[in-house]
Amino acid sequence: MESLSRLIATQERALLAADEATRSLRTQLTALAVHAVGPAQAATDVEEITDPARVRALLDSVATMARQQIRVIQPSVVARRLIAEWPVGDAYEPGGVGVRTIHQSSLLHSEQAAGYLERLSRRGVHVRVAPLLPFRLILVDEAFALVCPPSTTLLIRRPALLQLLGRVFEFCWDDARELHAPSVPATRQEPTVPVVGGGGRDIVLSEQETVILRLWAKGRQDVEVARELRVSPRTLRRTVSALLRRLGVNSRFEAGVVAARSPRLLEGAGHPPIPA
Repeated sequence: MESLSRLIATQERALLAADEATRSLRTQLTALAVHAVGPAQAATDVEEITDPARVRALLDSVATMARQQIRVIQPSVVARRLIAEWPVGDAYEPGGVGVRTIHQSSLLHSEQAAGYLERLSRRGVHVRVAPLLPFRLILVDEAFALVCPPSTTLLIRRPALLQLLGRVFEFCWDDARELHAPSVPATRQEPTVPVVGGGGRDIVLSEQETVILRLWAKGRQDVEVARELRVSPRTLRRTVSALLRRLGVNSRFEAGVVAARSPRLLEGAGHPPIPA
């Protein structure tokens, strides 16, 4: 009986292993089918995806298709959930897939979102944050990218464009800051820029206040500023009111005069560039 039990246990393990291999193969085949290139796309290697189900299928395929690294800028809510499930390893080890993500620094003001970033970091995802980011991007090795400007999703396979997107990511990565900084809590980590206020006083602005002044200097309206910062118009109004009080001025025009006295502020030293 003991021999028979061992034989049955061995067969059960073999069946479980075969079932797991079958599921893995099915997942890979599904991912490959999602990325099948038809004649219409073969010429350009750029496809606009309008079907939400296809977008989700492409997002689901990322972890399966990646072989070395996944780079992400400003992931959507759906993508953020998926990142938490991706197998994370060392990109420099055989079979390892490194994951680097850049998130909007405004997330750090939400306890729930900050906790999510902490969990990603503990899983081995390399997380950085920045006040402004150009667009949503998921770049999988040099194989394909999902670019998400407003209201659409682009699937890109053309090598030259993938190299360009890789450079965009690295540029943003170099300008972003680490989630954790020595002796500074991640949820309150904000670089500052000194300016001379309306009363001649030296004032140290937060990162968000600095970005608002720079956007105003570029002629952005408050609706656009709120969209860039990923905050609600009401939140922006409260921030703007507090900013004007701190600067000792009564209008955005006067705030612009204050900003003009601080060339370093408008040059954006130490901060990511504002998209034109």
